[in-house]
Amino acid sequence: MSFTGNVLALDLASVTGWAYGKPGTVPKFGTHRFVKSGEPRAAAYRQFRLWLDLFCSAQKTNLIVFESPALPMVMHGRTNINTIKVLMGLAEHLEEWCYNRVELREATVAQVRAHFIGSNMKSVIAKRETVNRCHELGWMTETSDEADACALWSYQCGYLRPDVAIRQTPLFRPR
Repeated sequence: MSFTGNVLALDLASVTGWAYGKPGTVPKFGTHRFVKSGEPRAAAYRQFRLWLDLFCSAQKTNLIVFESPALPMVMHGRTNINTIKVLMGLAEHLEEWCYNRVELREATVAQVRAHFIGSNMKSVIAKRETVNRCHELGWMTETSDEADACALWSYQCGYLRPDVAIRQTPLFRPR
């Protein structure tokens, strides 16, 4: 039997992109900032957990997928220790929050980009291409955070429902 539940995709960051819906539908999407710049990480984690409680109970979420935090060496020095701690902390809090509540899955940037835009290209190009692909699908994202979350949602829905992947991923588009 194919998956028919609701999927929440989270692109965890200081501004977290989210996308939500059942496979085969048009996702709802947006962004959420958990704290203002300079506020303690603990406040971000608390606000994140409160948001998860409210969102997942209101939306009857069956599965959450998140993008693996990037390793500092992959970032080529374009990050700092506080950012790394926030990204890792959000992922850790998500794992604990989901334990015995909601199925949790993880995907890498490379997996999602290969599925959604056909290859894992440099970030600045990939972000633009991801927004463009969302618009081609009629998902009028306004930010790259929303688009990244939609791409992640599409990736997970395609895994759960291959018939959906065939309609959305560029790997199956005629040339």
